[in-house]
Amino acid sequence: MFKKIAPGFLNRLDTYLLTKFPIIWISKVHYVIWFGALLYLLSTAIGFLVPINLTSRADDGLWFALLSVVSFIISWFWGFRYLIFNKEKNFGKLNFTDEYKNFFLVFFSIAVFVWFASPFVISYNTKMAHLYTDDEVVKDINTLNELEPYIPTSYYSYENTYDTIKKQTYFNVNKSNSLNNYTPYQYLNDTINFPLVLSNYKLLLSYKPITDLEKIKAKVALHISICKKYGINPGINETEVAQNYIKAQKAGWLSVEEINLGNDYYKEEMRIAFNNLFEAKFGKLFIWDKDFLWGMFYVVFSLSLLLILFKLNYWKQFLITVIVLGLYPLLAFIVSQILFLSSNSERSFQWLIFLFFVVSIVSLFVTSKKQTQFKPIYNVLNQVFFLTIIYMPMMVVYYLKRNTSIFYDNYYYNYGGASARTEVNMYGQKIEVYDYTYYLDQYLSNYWQDEYDLWFMLCKIVPIIIFLVCLPFMKKLFVKQLALPRRT
Repeated sequence: MFKKIAPGFLNRLDTYLLTKFPIIWISKVHYVIWFGALLYLLSTAIGFLVPINLTSRADDGLWFALLSVVSFIISWFWGFRYLIFNKEKNFGKLNFTDEYKNFFLVFFSIAVFVWFASPFVISYNTKMAHLYTDDEVVKDINTLNELEPYIPTSYYSYENTYDTIKKQTYFNVNKSNSLNNYTPYQYLNDTINFPLVLSNYKLLLSYKPITDLEKIKAKVALHISICKKYGINPGINETEVAQNYIKAQKAGWLSVEEINLGNDYYKEEMRIAFNNLFEAKFGKLFIWDKDFLWGMFYVVFSLSLLLILFKLNYWKQFLITVIVLGLYPLLAFIVSQILFLSSNSERSFQWLIFLFFVVSIVSLFVTSKKQTQFKPIYNVLNQVFFLTIIYMPMMVVYYLKRNTSIFYDNYYYNYGGASARTEVNMYGQKIEVYDYTYYLDQYLSNYWQDEYDLWFMLCKIVPIIIFLVCLPFMKKLFVKQLALPRRT
């Protein structure tokens, strides 16, 4: 399929690589680069063509998932071409460095497919970020926040109280509670990067009750025009809203049953729209988030291992390994729930997982001693070790944090307790003063959390390095199993 739709120069390159660089030829990475570039251009174009809905919270995430499914299906064509040629099963010549070349080429190829949707996210958010200028958005947010007290569609925007005798809620439009209704909360207090965003204090000072109907109507009209500018129709009548404000302003405290406040759901849509715009303009895309990047790395790494293992083993034994990896955790969970108390079931489940990994390590040493024949069960356990070695150290550190005091996770910190606080009367005012245990416990809590984060990060990086160092030896072990007679 690749050759039929590829340009001529790429097919000529394929023939050249076959004779000069067979490892690269087997990986088909040259086809992956060419068609990957076309797919990335397509993904970018889709991002610019898809209409933007500012009132939706997860458009780019949903599209990322959908395009990832499409990319996964497309990758089957490459995977088939990569798997059909296997010189290891035909006892071809092995080279110490070949496995590194093979692994990184496979890793790169899978990464190209896995990141197929990332250009969409970048182009989609770039398009959203350029819908309006930065100054324009900040100015509209400030204007809406200043106008909010003059738009009585909710009694929450004002001082309010509940009469328990009359069973009624009262509010007073002369005293505003409206504080930055439209500013995304994560940017509200960032006065360094967003000095032009009005603070709550400035908004409270700026509010002055008005008795002129025409002035109120003008403010409501401005409010409606800004909402429509961002594609949201408030569905309110400026005259009716202005009359309600004047009525409430003259009455002072007014019952919600004496006035029709209407529906203010459109204001939530405005908040979502501004949040999306701020995230697109000033936020970090979720595809660059550290945890997301690590997650994608493990997806690519695991898929690479699965493809390599498939080529180094008989397909029946590979299939058994996949089934075992799926069923064993489920059986371990069931056994832990039946045989142990609920308080110990999680701990016992983790111990059963650790035990299985230890058995796979023992199998590794046993298999390395075999020179005449091997049992398929050892092959399955070796594959389990191959697939889980990079994850198990993290599970161990997590277990130690949850179930032991190594990281002082079970230590009771009292920095929030009453015993750490005392009240001191200073200049006629009662001030809470914290003793040294408050600061000591706070320091210890932060220190041991940092220690855990450090060890967890080491358990991410070190096993990967060890795995890569041992990769040729693991390759030799699996190839030996292919060559030796089988005991079934």
